Amino acid sequence: MLRFLHAISFFFLNSRFIGFLSDIFYVRRIFLVSTCLFLTAGLQANPFARFNEEVERSLTTPQSSGMFKLFGNQDAEIQKLFAMGINSGEEEDEEVASFDLPKYINVSPVISNTVVHESGIVIKKYTVQKKDNLSKISRAFGSDVARIKKHNSLVSTNLKLGQILEIPVQTKNASSSRVIKKKIFILPVPQSRVTSRYGRRVDPFNKYNRVYHTGLDLAAKVGTAVLASADGEVIFTGRNGGYGNSVIIQHKNGYKTVYAHCSQILVEVGEAVKMGRVIAAVGRTGTATGAHLHFEVFRNGKLMNPETALNFTEKFVTKLPKSEVAGI
Repeated sequence: MLRFLHAISFFFLNSRFIGFLSDIFYVRRIFLVSTCLFLTAGLQANPFARFNEEVERSLTTPQSSGMFKLFGNQDAEIQKLFAMGINSGEEEDEEVASFDLPKYINVSPVISNTVVHESGIVIKKYTVQKKDNLSKISRAFGSDVARIKKHNSLVSTNLKLGQILEIPVQTKNASSSRVIKKKIFILPVPQSRVTSRYGRRVDPFNKYNRVYHTGLDLAAKVGTAVLASADGEVIFTGRNGGYGNSVIIQHKNGYKTVYAHCSQILVEVGEAVKMGRVIAAVGRTGTATGAHLHFEVFRNGKLMNPETALNFTEKFVTKLPKSEVAGI
């Protein structure tokens, strides 16, 4: 009987102990759940909120450099960089391009200048001397009697002293012409370096993408003179989206040329310009990876390869007076 009572009390005491342990584990579970919920809420909030608030305060506080102290020894350089803004390169371009440029630069479009001779007949005058006859005169001039008679309307071979005859003479340079071969367009930035040609290429801003390049890129220092490629009229000047500061010139025969990324524009709309006129200065305004001129050519409203246009030529033929070539 005593053993039975001991067993019951032991069971009762153990039950209370087990209950006590259960309560402890329950409290711990509640603590763990609360901690997880707190951490989850912390993760959902912006972990950089305080950092952003510090940066905002540093930006709105006069003469504060708290933001730039994050960069250690580069404080001064970083402040200078941020003070410039994102268009600092274009401002530098304008500074450099403020140097005086000449109004014209003489770039000869002439490829060749030759005189072309053509054989034919020239007329020389001769005064009949004593003892002259048609046979003697014809031999002297390398002509023939029949031709001399016909040209002078002679009915006989008799000649008078002092008579003036016109002698038809066959010569290799009976007529001559000066033929000048010229380029229709000149390179708008002489002595520049071609960095990108017309056609499909790798996007300079995304190497994994291929794009169609609509012009010819000519690299040169900022402020280098940009020339009108041919005679024409300025039809546009100003900002043109990603092209930056641009000039557009209308030419004869339906041609139009575009000059983009300029640092400075030196002509106005409506101005008539000659080939070689300095119209702008090289820059990097707009969407550009470096200082260069983006040059485009249109013909009748359609884009064409600028290098093809730069190879176009035209001939100018001028007849020379016979007196200059035949010795008359």
